[in-house]
Amino acid sequence: MIVVKQVMDHCSSFFEYKGDLYQCEAADVLIAVYPATRKRGWWTYVTLELHKSGASECVLYSYQFDRAMITHLANIAHQVMRRWEEHNTLLQKGSVFLLEGAIQETSVLDCALATPVYYEEVGFEYYTNGKDVIRFMMLHAIAKSEAVFAQRYGLDALEELFARTCVDSLNVMRTPAI
Repeated sequence: MIVVKQVMDHCSSFFEYKGDLYQCEAADVLIAVYPATRKRGWWTYVTLELHKSGASECVLYSYQFDRAMITHLANIAHQVMRRWEEHNTLLQKGSVFLLEGAIQETSVLDCALATPVYYEEVGFEYYTNGKDVIRFMMLHAIAKSEAVFAQRYGLDALEELFARTCVDSLNVMRTPAI
């Protein structure tokens, strides 16, 4: 539990707020939720115990608070833990996770893609207490068609497509780029 508090303190130091804690039945993992601020115009949802299954934590974002994001993050955490237990596979840049439904009720985005934490200040992406090293990975809501594109052509090609078409990856109601 000491490392969990250290991870939460790490997040709080960057987000300027102590997160509210949630836990879902979908996975036995705590999730901290940090509100949008003037500096950070989005809500941030962070796993706090996932590091026990491969030294990573996941971060999900939304423009408004949505309790469904907590459930989605818990389901993804469960998938990450299962991959670790069954295959000893670490969470990787480009990993894709199928959501149990659309990210939001009327959205067509039904997958999540792991990338480095692009929207955070330098220094956030890794936490260490001198013994443990924990990497933070951002999850982007994407459509199945975008997931297939990334698997076929690679993450760099999908990111180039997103940049070329001005995709706002925090907009969970966006139209897929493909």
